[in-house]
Amino acid sequence: MRIHEFRRAPPATPESGPPPGRPRSGLPPPPDPTGPALDIHELWARTGSAVRTGLPRAFRVCATVARVRPRRQGSYDLDLAPTHGFLGGNAPIVSARIGVEARARISAALDRPFDPTELAHRDVTLTCTASWLSDARLRLNITTVEPAWSVSEAELHRARVLDGLMRAGLLDAQRQLPSPVHLERVSVLHPPGQGWSDIAETLHALAGAGHLRVDDLEARFDGPGAVPELVRRLDEAAKLHAGCEDRGLVLLVRGGGSPAGALDSREVAAAIGTLTVPVVVAVGHRTDAATIADMVAWASLPTPSEARHLVLTLLDDAAARAERAWADLVAALDDLERSVCRAAIAGCETVADAAETCLEAAERRAAAAARVIEHGLEQTLTLLGAPDRTARTTPDRPAAWPEGFVRLTDAAGHPIIGLETAVGPLTLTFADGRTLAVASVAPLDPTIH
Repeated sequence: MRIHEFRRAPPATPESGPPPGRPRSGLPPPPDPTGPALDIHELWARTGSAVRTGLPRAFRVCATVARVRPRRQGSYDLDLAPTHGFLGGNAPIVSARIGVEARARISAALDRPFDPTELAHRDVTLTCTASWLSDARLRLNITTVEPAWSVSEAELHRARVLDGLMRAGLLDAQRQLPSPVHLERVSVLHPPGQGWSDIAETLHALAGAGHLRVDDLEARFDGPGAVPELVRRLDEAAKLHAGCEDRGLVLLVRGGGSPAGALDSREVAAAIGTLTVPVVVAVGHRTDAATIADMVAWASLPTPSEARHLVLTLLDDAAARAERAWADLVAALDDLERSVCRAAIAGCETVADAAETCLEAAERRAAAAARVIEHGLEQTLTLLGAPDRTARTTPDRPAAWPEGFVRLTDAAGHPIIGLETAVGPLTLTFADGRTLAVASVAPLDPTIH
């Protein structure tokens, strides 16, 4: 590596005559059309020297602090933008740093503790020195800050836009929408090639598997015509999700490092607020400042990868809810089956108990009737076999008999008055008029003892 030293030129001395090669007319010779051959290190060294020598040792800068980032050991990095004359992402950004010693001097001058984050989105006047970094970047080293800083015009415009959205009821309209329970469609608005490649493969794989419908809506996020183009794409997404807003999602994705001025416009914020489908803004990295679209949207995520994770999470939650619903349904059917079986078994047991009770009662009645019949036959046969029987019963008028006795008649209705006539089918007549047929009686064989 060659090291170059740049020294100040010696003081000019009066010349006695023109230098050799200069024409007498006094005009300088024409420049060399090719110029000197320089390598990168020498070009960088000469440029750094030109910056150092071209700027004063200390100077005052009027700028708008676009962003403040803390660093290690108590220092802070500031992004400085012009206070006027540029729009959005077209403004040049200059890096500046406030060190620990500079913070102490500023605190002493303000007579209070000084936090550099107070300068965010403020128009300030800074006293700085310039330094040339190793990566060929210019950085300003802030030494003092004049206390009369004010809110920047860009921040005032931002506050007016947010106030108008709040008065119209659009600032919190998206956040009142419910989370998609069953995600079926995702519309992605993105600039060409920025951030879309981080999630395109995953979304297309889900669409190919039939889990989602994915809409690829390319739109610019900055530059002339970006605002109406983005509003038109949002209106197109609203039409695609008509009728299924509770099952859809709209993503605005873009990688970090490039401007997204359209997301700070009133028109885009109003278009997002009027959508009835949740809108997720995933623009830039975590160090990027939040846009108005971030504040209006249903959700704001730091990177497109976070948006992909959100889509996967919503699908996983829907699958888990479906599995739980199926498990609950199976458990309910099992409980119903068990309860039906228990009720059927209980009903059968009740019927069986009632039948058993009826059977026992019938058996008791049959046994009682058998005992009564047996007792009546015994008494009748005893009465018929008595030797001093004198009573006779006429056919036309039955004689009364004592309680507990029965009358025994043959098939012709004649009373049985002796053992020799008790042959053939007999009929028992009780005192209450009930009758009972008796099986045929075989004649008595006198030869059989």
